[in-house]
Amino acid sequence: MTTTVSALSLPFEQAIAFFGAKTNATSEHWTDVWQRANARAFTVAGAATDALVSDFRAEIEKALEKGTTLAEFRKGFDQIVAKHGWEHTGTPGWRSRIIYETNLSMAYAAGRYSQQTEPETLAQYPYWQYVHSGSLHPRLNHLAWNGLTLRADDSWWDTHYPPNGWRCGCRVRPLSARGLARQGKAAPDQAPPIVTKPWVNPKTGEVHDVPVGIDPSFDYNPGQAWLAAKPAIPPNATFAVPPLRPAEPVPKPKAPPKPTPEPKFAPAPAELVSGIPRPAARSRSDGEVKTGRTRVMLPPRTTAAWHPADYKAAVADQSSARKAARAGATPAEAEAFASYLSDGYLALNQALRDEAGRIPAGVADLVGRLDAVVARSKLPTDLRLHRGTAYVEVFPSVEAALQAKGAVYVDDGYFSTTLQRSTAEVYGEAATRPPAPAVVFTIRARAGMAAAPGTDYEVEYVFPRGQRWRILDVQPVDDGAVHVLLEPA
Repeated sequence: MTTTVSALSLPFEQAIAFFGAKTNATSEHWTDVWQRANARAFTVAGAATDALVSDFRAEIEKALEKGTTLAEFRKGFDQIVAKHGWEHTGTPGWRSRIIYETNLSMAYAAGRYSQQTEPETLAQYPYWQYVHSGSLHPRLNHLAWNGLTLRADDSWWDTHYPPNGWRCGCRVRPLSARGLARQGKAAPDQAPPIVTKPWVNPKTGEVHDVPVGIDPSFDYNPGQAWLAAKPAIPPNATFAVPPLRPAEPVPKPKAPPKPTPEPKFAPAPAELVSGIPRPAARSRSDGEVKTGRTRVMLPPRTTAAWHPADYKAAVADQSSARKAARAGATPAEAEAFASYLSDGYLALNQALRDEAGRIPAGVADLVGRLDAVVARSKLPTDLRLHRGTAYVEVFPSVEAALQAKGAVYVDDGYFSTTLQRSTAEVYGEAATRPPAPAVVFTIRARAGMAAAPGTDYEVEYVFPRGQRWRILDVQPVDDGAVHVLLEPA
């Protein structure tokens, strides 16, 4: 059975800050520290001494700061139990999992809430969408909420911001007005009515009204309780949804319409086409960086056989690579990379792109540390990766994108990618301004390429700044989106 959350998936600074702000509290029963008090207190049900609580807290802090896995946490759990002679309810495997996952999922939720409620984020992403975990054995209410999109300041999130129960892996995805329109919605949804049912505290006999579909003590927003603030959407937020084209009348179909197929790319030959040289590295002054175009257009081809790992194996490899990268980094490098993954990537990449690859003096040390982290990490296998692009000047229209087939695409910033196509699509939709299309890259990455493993919740890899990619194919998905196939040039 897999865990619903990993320490490696947490927003680094915000999750640690949430957990660090807690005070230790002893307890006899899990209901002793109720609802919003959990956002301010760290407790383990049945841990009745300060020393025992402190030892458990140290193990959770290690998981947050160093990426301890559940198996590693269990070793520490067993040592603490033996040290204190603690008699607990449930089996050791079940109890350790609950302590590990509940504390980490709450820290994850609070950290994401902190990120999502920053004014500049709310200005661009004023809508939130409920995303079900995809569990094989879902809670039916949670599954019914999947895709529900509301304003970020809707009071429904006060009680329904996930996690919404023990081992719940649901999350919230921010959406822009364009992202809302791309899902076929002209306005956010109406919040479902909140129906409650009485629940009796088994220890005190108190009766609490708990929303249907939420486990007792989970009907609150951990980030909101921590920050003591609801989302404040700024006046400059973009709520206007681009108008949807009126549907043309069509004959009533005889059978249900088939879903729109995912773009399919024609297989490229496995061998190098003879007589066609690779494009030479060019001076940054010739405009190639800004446009991603070379003066010599190359026919689509692939340079070698490519055998991508399946998704499950690739996720496991990324987690292992992330731990290895952390272990091999100096404290200064680790701090620089954590800052980049948190929120530093925006300003740094913009500065690098504005300078056409030249390093601004003020960030030279930071870039040096990031370069070292990225260069040290190598892809363990061939991978199929994805990226949503924000650079409207590269593909100003669908027509321009179609003409780029065979070109070399260059990014002067660091090039973040994900194993999750859906994540890339969200970034592409949110970052694009009409009439430029939403652009999603699919990348044929090869084993041995330099790429640092980033966040686990996005299953991310970060490629070096200035990475060169060949555009193998371009296909329009609809009037407002294109799909671009890349391989290393």
